[in-house]
Amino acid sequence: MVSAGAKCVAGNGGSDAVNRAQRAEIRGQESGVRGLSLDHRPDHRRLNLWPDPCLYFCRVSHGSSATWSRDRQGSRQWWTTILVVMCFVVSASAQRQVSFPPAESRPPPPVKEPPRTQTSGEETDILLDSGPTMRKTQDRTPPPPTTLTVMYKLKYGTTLEYVHTDGRVQQFEQWKSYPNDASALVSLTNHRLDDGNNYQYAEMALEHGPFDPLDIPILFMAGDYEFVFRDEEVKNLRQYLLEGGTVIFNAARGRDEFSYSVVRETRRLFPEKTFMRLPPDHPIFNTRYRLKEVLTMIGGVRAMSPPEIYALDIGTRAAVILAPVGMGASWSDTEYQPAGKHLVGESARRLGVNLVAYALGVTAYGRFLAQEFPIYEGASEVGDVFRFALIQYSGSWDVNPAIQTSVQVALNDNTGIAVDYAPHIVRLDDPRLMNYPLSFMTGHYDFELTPGEKSNLAAYLRRGGVLVASAAGGLSPFDKAFRREIKKVIPDGGLIPLPPSHPLFLSGWNAIHQVRYTAPVLRDHPGLDTPELYAVFIQNRPTVIYSPWDLLSGVNRESNVYAKGVAGDDATRLLINTLTYLLSH
Repeated sequence: MVSAGAKCVAGNGGSDAVNRAQRAEIRGQESGVRGLSLDHRPDHRRLNLWPDPCLYFCRVSHGSSATWSRDRQGSRQWWTTILVVMCFVVSASAQRQVSFPPAESRPPPPVKEPPRTQTSGEETDILLDSGPTMRKTQDRTPPPPTTLTVMYKLKYGTTLEYVHTDGRVQQFEQWKSYPNDASALVSLTNHRLDDGNNYQYAEMALEHGPFDPLDIPILFMAGDYEFVFRDEEVKNLRQYLLEGGTVIFNAARGRDEFSYSVVRETRRLFPEKTFMRLPPDHPIFNTRYRLKEVLTMIGGVRAMSPPEIYALDIGTRAAVILAPVGMGASWSDTEYQPAGKHLVGESARRLGVNLVAYALGVTAYGRFLAQEFPIYEGASEVGDVFRFALIQYSGSWDVNPAIQTSVQVALNDNTGIAVDYAPHIVRLDDPRLMNYPLSFMTGHYDFELTPGEKSNLAAYLRRGGVLVASAAGGLSPFDKAFRREIKKVIPDGGLIPLPPSHPLFLSGWNAIHQVRYTAPVLRDHPGLDTPELYAVFIQNRPTVIYSPWDLLSGVNRESNVYAKGVAGDDATRLLINTLTYLLSH
């Protein structure tokens, strides 16, 4: 007899029947990526799994009320025995067959020698500071290197089969891709960062999770072919990311079917989030090296182009990173696949080092975001108290956890002003916005307001409401989008820079002549020490106060070393001055 829950395993490391059914169901879903410009969707006709008899014959209904005669029971047992034997015979011999050769097989020579870019075209600016990593020392005599295992290369998937043109059948493990890619990347990172650590990597099966980001801050997964996570793997990866870990995916030879699988499977981890293409000023392109352009080879042709990386963020931290162009061949000094998409030579090596340096640098920030924040759960205060609403819109509006509590505590502790600690979140097109004289807005990516949001915000500002906005992380996409959208909301207004002599800086709670900026700001703007705010006025009344630098991360005491903003206490001083000025005007 076949018991309930029976499963068939196809090949080495094969999926169970439930996961095969999920694969068929999930495969047809939209990718959900925003701005992901991959060339072709995977060819499912060639990549379908071999038929699994367990899907049809190994199911056992629970609680069936059907009755069988003794002859029928005997016949059912006889047929069941035959089908179980068929299941294991077919499963033992079945392999998932793919139409693209494995990475370890020698690639065919290109039809013609591809045009080459001069070597100098790969050169980029090298930052003097390697950027924050897990450990740095300033001792004049460096201590012995500290050995730290910081990365697991994940083993996943099944044994695949490829039939060569000469009829030879090759079987290989799906997860391996370029066998030495992760090892070479970590060795390269040790050499390029030279920060007193001896970073190491190991190989680990994905099914052996959950993983602790305090022990292993980076999980690395590369491949060429479609894959599906088991439910338990989805649960473990979600927990790992929420606790501060970083997962880096690389399509080893630029195969779109791998990248689309990443997008689809991470949607199962975070259905409410989407991948975004990282802007040129993102820290990933500016940690150890400044990368404005990289050398890419597509179809055997080489050309310079901006680097292409996508990320799914938690806070402003790129928690899931997708590199859709292959880098493993360059890391491990092996031949490129002419039919693939590769980053070539030093471009791949520098971007790889940047990825590892970034992931190590945000470990403390990841742990900050993972903690439980105190949130006031009592009733809203009544009477003449200070309260404000956090604006919810289609962009990344909630990147600063518990920011309302931090603002209210800072204002009350420093000025004694009575505040309402209850958090208030209002959609930008909600008429209830009119109930709040002050509102906050933040984000770090591009956005576009709907007609309803624009009209409601315009009415709010013209009726006396004030909007305070700040670019989270100090990233340019939000800055450009906010300037564009606020001009649509108030066409006859415009963001005007406030001079250092403005009363907001000098006549508020605490006169401010200078402020400290974070290291990423000073890296691009050395010597900057004056506060920088912009305002929109309606009939000489300030209705919008905007900072292109991150204010709220400093107020929230977030350990985000890559944030471009006003540092710590100076961010709090500047925000309190802004609020007290607005309350008196």
